[in-house]
Amino acid sequence: MIREGKEGMEEKLFVRRDDIQIGMQLGESVKDIRGRAMIENGVYLDAYQVRYIKEKKLPGIYIYRVRDDKDIKIPEKTKQIIRQHRKPDRAKIQLSVEMKKQLEERMNHIFDHTEDKDFATNSLDIFGELESAIFKNDAVAIDVNLIKISDEYTFKHSVDVAAISMMIGREYGLPKEELHQLGIAGLLHDVGKARIPNEILNKPGKLTDDEFRVIQNHSLFGYEILKEKNSFSPIILDGVLHHHEKMNGMGYPDNLGSSQISLFSRIISVADVFDALVTKRPYKGPITGREAMEMVLAMGSELDNAIIQSFIESVILYPVDTIVELSTGQMAKVVENNKRYPTRPKVVELQTGMVYDLCHDMECNKIIVL
Repeated sequence: MIREGKEGMEEKLFVRRDDIQIGMQLGESVKDIRGRAMIENGVYLDAYQVRYIKEKKLPGIYIYRVRDDKDIKIPEKTKQIIRQHRKPDRAKIQLSVEMKKQLEERMNHIFDHTEDKDFATNSLDIFGELESAIFKNDAVAIDVNLIKISDEYTFKHSVDVAAISMMIGREYGLPKEELHQLGIAGLLHDVGKARIPNEILNKPGKLTDDEFRVIQNHSLFGYEILKEKNSFSPIILDGVLHHHEKMNGMGYPDNLGSSQISLFSRIISVADVFDALVTKRPYKGPITGREAMEMVLAMGSELDNAIIQSFIESVILYPVDTIVELSTGQMAKVVENNKRYPTRPKVVELQTGMVYDLCHDMECNKIIVL
């Protein structure tokens, strides 16, 4: 098991633009000129985020300081061992921060104009860009850090669920045309929230029973919005209508049993739950990817277990080259991910060059991501 958190990382350090590196953890959000968070506090920077920061010519950023980071010097022997054991991650979705924000802004417009005659065309145009980014490098996995770069929940969530759903569907073995339909359903699964009052949708506190019943209407509203357009297939409509159904029959709006829930609905449900857990909301903070994955695994009575397994095998929690701290206090680098057990990567301890495969080595069964 990997433990994530800010233990040992409370101290912040200012890093100049030229010294920013992949894997650093943001200590303060990177904001645009309007004060919107473009990359959230706590995110581990990937190559696209680093490039985005440098292109914006920011003087630098604050990061959480790695404990004793000034003393980290990797011996040449360890570097050789890292090179020997390093296996690049599977092809991941290549979606830049800027493109993701643009897609989210366009989704914002879509949600505000559900009655427009061009709604269907605009929706499909947005999805086309997302789909191109996903298939551009034949992506088969998604990096959890990619889905933590915005706090504008509804629109970010729509893009995330579409991307995660398509990765699950690809791992599950769906053909490309079905992945196309699945992605559209994922992108528009929450469009019905356009008809939910903002004071309920963005309420910072706990919803009353009446308010929760209002929220539950969003899946039916979404179905109605899309059905009126006569541009979306029945399988897309079903995915939008039933993405909150549960395998135990306790979901909504129709309390369907497991045999009645479509494959699209089952896939979108898993993507929806995971993204909601790792994302900051008005009423709660985000939890770590590992914690969210463990919660999803524990929901076998509500979610489809076969879909959960495909989800697990399509998500990367700790990208190769991530620096971690072992439970022994030693520091290590992730050199390989285990597809079936993404919470247990293979790491190399930086000073001794010891290799730990956390699927088998219980001595270091806990690590902190730095």
